[in-house]
Amino acid sequence: MTDRRERQVTGGFALRLRQVIDAYGSANSIAKAIERSEGAVRKWLRGESEPNVTDLRTLCEQTQTNIEWLVTGRGRREVLHAPPPAPINAPLSVPLLESIIDAVETETHKDELNLSSAKRSMLIATLYGLFQESQKVDGEAVSRLVRLAR
Repeated sequence: MTDRRERQVTGGFALRLRQVIDAYGSANSIAKAIERSEGAVRKWLRGESEPNVTDLRTLCEQTQTNIEWLVTGRGRREVLHAPPPAPINAPLSVPLLESIIDAVETETHKDELNLSSAKRSMLIATLYGLFQESQKVDGEAVSRLVRLAR
């Protein structure tokens, strides 16, 4: 990704994050809610760093923000309703899971990342939840979340 494109992506993320924080209250209040330092949240807002996947999920859960919107800018900002919990016997979409695993492998090899099993599992689970409804893998979202998983 070019430096210019990276700045656009980061700027878009930081601007969307600012909207979420302003709606929630303040950087300090969101930092407390997600158990991170205010300094870390302010770095995300300045585009100096980005939240890891766990922090991103917690942030979205706390603020009822659609993770796809926060990461890519697509879709609605707010989660209209919490999705019902999946039944324990809900069928797993093996083709979707395989596509996600392939996309994660491609991104990690491309960027020469070596993710721990825990990070890789969290990443795949997050992406599965993100793409479960559409049954389509969004390469840009995968790329962004892989970078966040570092």
